[in-house]
Amino acid sequence: MRHLRVPSAQTQHWLELCRSHGWLQTGVGVLSLEGGLKGIPLSHSAPPETDKRWADNAIISAEGITRGPEHWSEHLSPEILQEIKDEIPNSYEIQGDILIVKLEQEVSRYGTEIANAMLNQLPSVRLVCADNGVIGEFRVRDLQPLSSRNDNFSTITQIRENGVLISTDPAKVYFSARLSKEREDNLAVAKELRNKLSRPLRICDPYAGVGPSLASLLREKELVSECFAGDLNPDAFELLETNISRFISKLDTPLSTLEVKNIDAREWAKEVQAESKIDYLLVNLPHHSLEHLPSLLPLLSKNHPTVIRGWAIIDRDSLTNQKDAIESMIELAGGVVESINCSEVKGFSSSKIFMRFESWQIFH
Repeated sequence: MRHLRVPSAQTQHWLELCRSHGWLQTGVGVLSLEGGLKGIPLSHSAPPETDKRWADNAIISAEGITRGPEHWSEHLSPEILQEIKDEIPNSYEIQGDILIVKLEQEVSRYGTEIANAMLNQLPSVRLVCADNGVIGEFRVRDLQPLSSRNDNFSTITQIRENGVLISTDPAKVYFSARLSKEREDNLAVAKELRNKLSRPLRICDPYAGVGPSLASLLREKELVSECFAGDLNPDAFELLETNISRFISKLDTPLSTLEVKNIDAREWAKEVQAESKIDYLLVNLPHHSLEHLPSLLPLLSKNHPTVIRGWAIIDRDSLTNQKDAIESMIELAGGVVESINCSEVKGFSSSKIFMRFESWQIFH
């Protein structure tokens, strides 16, 4: 096969030129040649080496590198592909080594074939599951394992976020990689509060799930002195304990207090004697955060600034009203609000949004 030999730095230029003229051989990759050169595969319609448009770049003969399928659907049989072509899943989510995909009813009978095609295309994926919606008290996904690599159907996996490994189980607990930016901001706000107080913080995450928000907070040097965390979901709680042990394993200074509980967040103040102890409170139970907030306010420390960061699902046109409602809750509990901000993080439905609220206040 003919290849145009070009300097590596000019590869993109020549690829685009060949593609625009129809001279690029499809299904074949670019060769790496000696001396920092690249070989661009040419189609039969490409002009000879003497053509001035090649700018004195040589054309060589070399065996081409055949590229594999570029989309998982190319691994399906022509018969199946023809039957489901209008209902092929356009998107999927990957958590660790688990791929989660929603299948329309019309294609669900080919679930195993679709899963095997995805495994063939994506070597980092171990297990493919169909997402059948949300179920149960803890609003976890109803996952149906379709096919696995090496017959390993365990739904426990590990996710790396900001350099930290977090164990999770998408079939039993809620975890959203899409909220990683929110967790980065949690860390930035915690540092700001630490600087204001001139000491490490006492933090509380009573809806911690498997602990993604705690990963960066607990690993930050001299940021946290005491940690109170938990979740009502027993499966999440089990993984939370495992993850926290990993997060704190390399701390130079051990935490003076670590309480990890499998209890209702509204019971923290009396069950764990955490009343008036917390500097930094995370409230992440989106469907009930605002409803639970009054029961959590007694946790906050007194006579110095404290911070609440929380997330809630609200009506799209009620953002301003929610800000006023949160401020009223804090004032009713004896707090003086220094600043409060409510912002849309993302849409949730046609009529609702996913909101973040952040409040700085002092209780007396």
